Amino acid sequence: RAQASLAKERHTAQLRCGAVPSAVRVCFPTRALTMLSSLRSLPRGAPRGLWIRTFASNKIPAPPMTYISGEEMSWYTMKIIREKWVEPFIDTSQWEYFDLSCKHRDDSDDKVLHEAVASGFRLGAIFKEPTITPSAEQVKQFGLKKPRGSPNGAMRRGWNGITISRDTIHI
Repeated sequence: RAQASLAKERHTAQLRCGAVPSAVRVCFPTRALTMLSSLRSLPRGAPRGLWIRTFASNKIPAPPMTYISGEEMSWYTMKIIREKWVEPFIDTSQWEYFDLSCKHRDDSDDKVLHEAVASGFRLGAIFKEPTITPSAEQVKQFGLKKPRGSPNGAMRRGWNGITISRDTIHI
């Protein structure tokens, strides 16, 4: 019985660490092993070297994050990206969404900005689309009650001086 148990442990170790000499053996954590085992090769006739990823739930769980939507074309572009490339593959149910468009900030008397800042501080993970600070002409054009300041200053103060990065996402 002890020999059978020992043989089973060796077999499991070989599966987890690979059947290579112990000097070069690399062991994977169980989570990594699960993720690696989710890779499947495509059927015969498909181009060589291609792999697809399969999951039982079909979606990768995303950690909690504050998602701040912005204005105009950036909002529309990110909506397409989320619908086409994020939501089909990633479970975003733990994300907290905030609309920081000029109209919504004006309707809520900037309450939405303060809620977004508090959420970002609490979660520590933030994705922010570009927002605009309306000029006097845009205040009239959008029919806003009054001009609002830049949300970036309130965010920096609320997040202890964190820099708001404006890096490009390359796809």
